[in-house]
Amino acid sequence: MEISFTEFLGYYQGIILKELLRHLEIIAISIPISIIVSIPLGFYISPRPKLANFVIYIASILMTIPSLALFGLMVILLAPFKLGLGMVPAIIAIALYSLLPITRNTYIALNQVSPRMIEAAKGMGMTSKQILWKIKIPLSIPIIMAGVRNAIVLGISVATFASLVAAGGLGYFIFAGIGRSNLRMVLVGAILVSILGIGVNCFLLMVEDWVTPKGLKVKR
Repeated sequence: MEISFTEFLGYYQGIILKELLRHLEIIAISIPISIIVSIPLGFYISPRPKLANFVIYIASILMTIPSLALFGLMVILLAPFKLGLGMVPAIIAIALYSLLPITRNTYIALNQVSPRMIEAAKGMGMTSKQILWKIKIPLSIPIIMAGVRNAIVLGISVATFASLVAAGGLGYFIFAGIGRSNLRMVLVGAILVSILGIGVNCFLLMVEDWVTPKGLKVKR
């Protein structure tokens, strides 16, 4: 006898909570790794346009690799170290996928500051470090945060493939449901991933608004 959708949720609530927490755990580990790498990298390449073009080009290539193929590559590369399955390939794949939006936005943000403003700061006797911390970084925060937000939302989506490398996550319901022709399982996975992505995006928009200096906020 087939059970209703609400009965299905009640029956599988323990597994749903477990896979939801695993999905969040994968994101909570992979995105900070990407941020730690990407933001300093963006700062380093900001005054070096030739190097910036090369770095952003490499990051763009990584992002053009289909996500499922990237997970497969991680499995192959990590297999000799007995790390081919589980959290490690999923975390590395998502961290690599998140490099481009954060690095690119950091580079763009630091270089979009008006040269006239920088010259005025130099005329006031400010050092390079003071210009960076008191002018460039405050003005760059909204664009950098937008890159981080895009990376996190993208990571939530890509993390659905983590279940295929035995890392768990909400993708379990989607792929297991397809394999079993169980539409309720597919629906549960699809709805939860969508709600998670939309909810996190809305939350990060509020954080982005909170950290943006008042003078840079667009009045609606």
